[in-house]
Amino acid sequence: MENSHFPLTEDQIQSYNEKGYLVIQGFFNAPETKLLQRWTQEVHDLPRTPDASYMPYEEVNAQGKRVLCRTENYANSHAGFNSFLRGQRMLSVLEQLAAEPMLLFKEKINYKLAGSGGFSPHIDANAYTHVKNIKHLTVLAAVDEMTPENGGLDVVDGSHRTEIKLGEDRCIDPAWVESQKWTSCTLQPGDIMVFGSYLAHRSGANTSSKDRRAIYATYNCKAEGDLHDSYYEDRRKLWPATHMRKKGETYEEGRLRYLLLKLLKMAAQSPKERAEYLVSSLEQHGQGDYIGESISQLEHCLQAAHNAQKSGARNELIIAALLHDIGQIIPLESTKEVRMNLKNSAENVGRVGHERIGSEYLRSLGFNPSVCQLVESHVAAKRYLTAVNHSYYDSLSSASKKSLEFQGGPFKGADLAAFEQDPLRDEMVALRLWDDAAKVPGIEDSTPRAREYLNLIAAHLEAQEVA
Repeated sequence: MENSHFPLTEDQIQSYNEKGYLVIQGFFNAPETKLLQRWTQEVHDLPRTPDASYMPYEEVNAQGKRVLCRTENYANSHAGFNSFLRGQRMLSVLEQLAAEPMLLFKEKINYKLAGSGGFSPHIDANAYTHVKNIKHLTVLAAVDEMTPENGGLDVVDGSHRTEIKLGEDRCIDPAWVESQKWTSCTLQPGDIMVFGSYLAHRSGANTSSKDRRAIYATYNCKAEGDLHDSYYEDRRKLWPATHMRKKGETYEEGRLRYLLLKLLKMAAQSPKERAEYLVSSLEQHGQGDYIGESISQLEHCLQAAHNAQKSGARNELIIAALLHDIGQIIPLESTKEVRMNLKNSAENVGRVGHERIGSEYLRSLGFNPSVCQLVESHVAAKRYLTAVNHSYYDSLSSASKKSLEFQGGPFKGADLAAFEQDPLRDEMVALRLWDDAAKVPGIEDSTPRAREYLNLIAAHLEAQEVA
């Protein structure tokens, strides 16, 4: 691969300064592009060993399979990529745009899977302040064609020169997003795009039928020092590669730090976008083990929803079955405001369970009271059934019996009477029984996937806006 100085024209530099980004078509010729694609596959196929320096990250896809979604920190261990990412050809482009020498800060390959979601509108400037208040440039190298259909990048021309209002989640304020003209950047394999840390950008979902690969390499000014290895040393501790995580460890600090830009500011989103976010959250964050059982949280929720569906339940009850554990699956940052409101409420003293957090979170997204009550009730129904049916208690798994102790034990007195008289009692009990039965390993192929409920959720949210 050619690795000599790559001269830019005055027009290219001026365009970059005005727009905040520069697309260089055909930066890699056809043979070089083939080589880039081969290297990308080589990194994809690297073995997941305990002593690996590279960092592969996995997620559960729409079919319930654990798949590789990206690999980071591979330049030090792949000679080809190291020569490209740290070579004269790339560094010369960056130096001409930054007017000073640059060093590789971080690198990743995104394997944007068919059906996977996108990134909220954001800027990169405030993403890495835990390392140093660095100024940086990012190079996007297209391994495959990037289009609006498969979740290519959208930008706002010249936004690096404007004041951009950010929300508490560090994503761009929705009102600002709606007021801007967004440009779709279609790239062919072998094209590169360079953009700065203050350019507003986003990407949509991959709605095509094919996975799409792209390389993102971020560079900091040489005067700030070589920060690459210290960045990944920090990341390895707080957000390690999937295969290197310890069982039972949530890595919550790393989740908030490194995945924060994926969180959506939901209040201003459309019903379809809110539904997409919930489905994506189940797929991405439901990968952990369902406590004390041999299936994941995601599979548990999917089985509960399928049990409701097979029983002929109404749509609201199916949705509640699918989302009954959302309060312990969704990242803490997404429910921060809900948890603070519950903590400060006079009617809440002591522990607030995931069922209440989930219920209030769904209420904040626009779900109707019935869905929210059913979600909140799946723990209460357990306490009810153990009070009125001793054989039910005997049927519980050891993990479920243990959690019952923390949930307050079987209902008594006024609590028992109130549950008996609730108009939704039968549905709350049914949801609990479907919940209990949703612990069967190895039936992923016969269980509908989360995305099959997307339209059902969106239709429910749309109906609430009309009502």
